[in-house]
Amino acid sequence: MSKENSFEEFTFVGQQDTTKFGLRGAPFPLALKPANNWEPTLSESIDIIKRLTRSENLLGRVREHGGAVLFRGLPIKTPQEYSEVAHAFGFEAHEEVGRPPLRTVLAKNVKTANEGPPEMPIWPHNEYGWSTINPAWLTFSCLHVPDEGGETPIISSLGLAAALKKEAPDFIEKLLLKGVKYVYRYDVKEVKSNTGTSVFDAYGQYIRPGDSSDTIRRKIEDEVKRHSNRFEWHEDGSLSVTHVVPVIRRHEESGLTTWFGNLTSAWGRTRHHRATEPPYLGDDGSYHPPPEYGDGTPIEKEYLDLALSIAEESQVLVTWQKGDMVLLDNYAVMHSRSPWKGKRTVLAALWDNNNNSRIGDYLN
Repeated sequence: MSKENSFEEFTFVGQQDTTKFGLRGAPFPLALKPANNWEPTLSESIDIIKRLTRSENLLGRVREHGGAVLFRGLPIKTPQEYSEVAHAFGFEAHEEVGRPPLRTVLAKNVKTANEGPPEMPIWPHNEYGWSTINPAWLTFSCLHVPDEGGETPIISSLGLAAALKKEAPDFIEKLLLKGVKYVYRYDVKEVKSNTGTSVFDAYGQYIRPGDSSDTIRRKIEDEVKRHSNRFEWHEDGSLSVTHVVPVIRRHEESGLTTWFGNLTSAWGRTRHHRATEPPYLGDDGSYHPPPEYGDGTPIEKEYLDLALSIAEESQVLVTWQKGDMVLLDNYAVMHSRSPWKGKRTVLAALWDNNNNSRIGDYLN
């Protein structure tokens, strides 16, 4: 690879200034493309990402830019090629536990992002922010650009926490004291929904043909207990799992307060599906209980609406081009999904941070 073969920064409409988040000031997200009209091969793309990550402090630059980077101009055309490029960052693959959305494995550590209906938005969230088992990093790549829509909005968790501190300090104090309670209900069969995976897809990876019903239930419960001891089987065979976790956290690398959770997405989904009253069965046939405070008391609707509105008003739209790849710090950046028309293929990969903790908690 010659010296002139490198990536350079570019700008696009909608980028934000990270001073709003409490950082020193840089465009959010960082955006990189091949310099000097260079058209890298797949092998060259892998090599340069390895070099940027290991020798040129790419992750430090990503942190300065709010925790996100968009790579444009990569020759990614297949799930396998995306897998090879994404592995160049050197992260460990994350194991999903209790996955609510429908996903299909297409290559090593590469899956469909969410197989929910294209007309259905996904609201701002941190990946697995409702669980004690969550990935540190996410990558997404676009293989097919839809005819219309289909953007991936990204939102600064640091910025959301800072805005809510100013606009609703009492809400922040309650969240610090109580945390948030999420309930996910998994049906026996898949439901065509953004959270429509079955109990077997979510927790049944160790079930084998010929297992008795008692063995199947035990194996499912063993998986559930990896991140929650609060669960309930229902007469129809569905399973509810409850999680109580903090949402106001400390982003260790920046030293800033961050918002890490699925409160905004859970509320957006509940409200959209008209599932705001028990038993929280939505118009899509799936259950969408609203988030509550960790002690089980209701979160004030004005606070839920405020958090969601700030998140949506603060988003930066990633308008996909074929071959694009995005890297997100899951502890600093939320993401969502816009509805679309036509064929859209955006794949996801979830990553751990090689056993280094990058998020902490405040002592009450």
